[in-house]
Amino acid sequence: MNKIPPIRMLVLTLTGRCNFACRYCYASDVDARDMAEETAVKAVMMAGASGERFLLQFSGGEPLLRFPLIRKLVHLVEENHFDAQMQIQTNGSLLTRDIGRFLYDHGVGIGISCDGRPSVMDRTRPMKDGSSSSKAAAAGFRNLAEEGIGTGITCVVTEDMVKDLPGIADMAQFYGNVHQVGFDILREQGRGSSLHEPSAEAMTEALEAVYHRMEMLEKVTGRHVHFTQEDRAERLHKTGNYEFPQCYAMNGEAAFVDVQGYIYACSSLMGRESYLLGTVETGRDPERVRKVGAFIKTAMAKCRSCEYFPLCGGGCFSRWLDKDGHVRPSEAECAMKKFFIRKYLEKNR
Repeated sequence: MNKIPPIRMLVLTLTGRCNFACRYCYASDVDARDMAEETAVKAVMMAGASGERFLLQFSGGEPLLRFPLIRKLVHLVEENHFDAQMQIQTNGSLLTRDIGRFLYDHGVGIGISCDGRPSVMDRTRPMKDGSSSSKAAAAGFRNLAEEGIGTGITCVVTEDMVKDLPGIADMAQFYGNVHQVGFDILREQGRGSSLHEPSAEAMTEALEAVYHRMEMLEKVTGRHVHFTQEDRAERLHKTGNYEFPQCYAMNGEAAFVDVQGYIYACSSLMGRESYLLGTVETGRDPERVRKVGAFIKTAMAKCRSCEYFPLCGGGCFSRWLDKDGHVRPSEAECAMKKFFIRKYLEKNR
């Protein structure tokens, strides 16, 4: 009997619908329909069956369009005493005070997607109805702040907006309840297939400006905002677990479930037959899990020869996979990781 690793990361695409039309959305090709409640419940039960700890992410589309289902799934986790770390990444526009309070009280980590100042947000993340996305997101940040709830920011970086990156420091400090900022390099899928990632030089220059501005604002406000990638370097340094710890797909421990209940190795690989692992109804196929994991491991082998690997942990396969199916290093991602590793080392000499 073939053994299969337990699921340590379960991502549920609760809906393909979204009230935003982000220029770079890699999930724009997802069916604009909702995941059936039965499918979502079966997926959570499948992940919880091993008794092992797992990460549960509520995704979309815009996942808060399915908040009633999220509430049911959170209660399902609690009632079954599953050891699940729950998270949600949202555009923030639907974050009411009541929703924020429920998520916080039940241990669901909240991340908001934000690309910087209002002018940048309204350009890169337009709302489908033509209204201001920056105002809608600001309301979500404000509602959390009024409840005393902190949040993280994830900022997507493309070639045509990299020079605007320092604005993310302004917004992180302006909202007052942002504790962490992370950067997500463009993925060449969905609408993102018509765009390009920044060069390594442009990425490094922009990050230097962001870092300097955040330090300056911290002196003024007294608030320290962490950078996700710098924190990761510290964690790898302390644990020594630098062998692609973030790539659950490589280790056969990932289950990204689309709206129809198909299971893929990664959210960025949804719809690609070669990365299909099974369905919620039938479970993951051990041989498919093994083959996909082995392919990703081979494709990312170049990382191991890099001097930064021990504090980097390796690149992201889904970001290295271009729209034509070719695997090539992301220069911008490598530049970003090297930048934050250097900053971490400078502070800890």
